[in-house]
Amino acid sequence: MKIKLMCHKNNYDKYKVMLEKAGFTISNDANLTFKEDDYHPDTFIGEYQSSFEIIHYTKIIYIESFGHDIVLHTLEKSFSIREKLYEVEGILHGKSFVRINKSQVVNIKAIKEIKPTFNSRIILLMKNEETLTVTRNYAPAFKRSIGL
Repeated sequence: MKIKLMCHKNNYDKYKVMLEKAGFTISNDANLTFKEDDYHPDTFIGEYQSSFEIIHYTKIIYIESFGHDIVLHTLEKSFSIREKLYEVEGILHGKSFVRINKSQVVNIKAIKEIKPTFNSRIILLMKNEETLTVTRNYAPAFKRSIGL
């Protein structure tokens, strides 16, 4: 059975040996995850043109979902990642990221300009020159996160 291992780097080898002795195969595409309670990763593994890169969360502009596909955007590229959007939101909680609508989470530090509109929505111009919309349902949490 395949298992995904999410733990601190200094514990990885110890857990890997234990799980492999128990008959598990360690794999990042597994449906079952072994995760330490206090583990909070600061990177994502992104796929771009059939190759993989490690992306630190400080490089992220925003992350969005298209159905089951999750895309992570940086200044240079857009990557496909395996995590679900709610998992991404949990991982990035407390690290200057906020959900702005049903399908997008943004890095507050990557916002270039904020424009309120008459219909209680907020338009964001990001550092990568893309425009995103904060919907009415998410506007109060967004305002709190930026100190308004």
